[in-house]
Amino acid sequence: MTSYSWSYKLLHWLSAVLIILMCFALVGFNPQMSDADRSVMLIGHSSIGTFITLLIMIRLFKRFILKHKQPKHEQPPTFVTIAQLTHYALYALMVLVPLTGYITANFHQLPVQLFASIALNGSHDTNLFNTARFVHASCVKALIALVILHIAGVLRHKFILKDNTLYKMRPWFANK
Repeated sequence: MTSYSWSYKLLHWLSAVLIILMCFALVGFNPQMSDADRSVMLIGHSSIGTFITLLIMIRLFKRFILKHKQPKHEQPPTFVTIAQLTHYALYALMVLVPLTGYITANFHQLPVQLFASIALNGSHDTNLFNTARFVHASCVKALIALVILHIAGVLRHKFILKDNTLYKMRPWFANK
C-alpha cells in the first residue's frame, strides 16, 4: 500500500481545515465583543465543532475499530515511536477539545446553540464555566502545539529525508 485511501485523505484534510478555522476563535472571542456578536460566534463555533466531532468519530472508527490499512513509513524506531505518540495525542486532543467545549457551553451565561436551533446550555455557573473554559483553552493550545509538531514531521520527511511520506496523504496528483 503506497497511499492512504481517499476516505482517509478526505477526513484528514476536512478535519485539518476545520480545526485551523476553529483556532481563530482564540482571537475571535475578545472581551470587547457585544453579547449579540458573541452569540453569533458561539453558534458558528459550536456548529463547526460538532461537525469536527462527527469527523473525528468516523476517523477513530476507521482507525481503531475497522483497523483500515495504512501505508508503512520507513524510518528509525525512535521516529516511529515519536510519530505514533504524536498521532495518539492528536486523536486524544481531537476528542478532548470538543468534549471540554460542550462542557464549557453547558455553563455559559449566553445561549449556546448548534446550527441556531439545538440548545447546549444547562445552568449557568461562573466558577464551573471559568474552569471548563480554562481546560478547553489549554487543550486547544496543546492541540495547536501538536499540529505544529505534526507539520514539522511532514516537512522533515519532505526536505530532510526526501522520501515520499507527504505523497501518501496528499489529496491531489498521483503518488511519486
